Amino acid sequence: MLRYLNMFVLIGIVLVIISAAGFATGGNFLHEPGQKVDATASWVYLGAGVLMLFNGFLSIRTASTPSATPSKPAAGEDGEEEDGEPITST
Repeated sequence: MLRYLNMFVLIGIVLVIISAAGFATGGNFLHEPGQKVDATASWVYLGAGVLMLFNGFLSIRTASTPSATPSKPAAGEDGEEEDGEPITST
């Protein structure tokens, strides 16, 4: 389940919630004090949220799944040279 919660999806969910609050309050939730209420702001937040959700689900579908078998460490990472001899300091 956590595989589907990348940052694109989380930000998309938040933007859709903010958009719903904007629709419910007639845009009063989305404006700063002293500004005029913009009737299209809720639609902008909804569009941005849907776009982020689409991007999140698309990135989940195209991401490669890590293999279950661990790969062999590169030469020198396990304290041995490529020929199997231990690395010694001189």
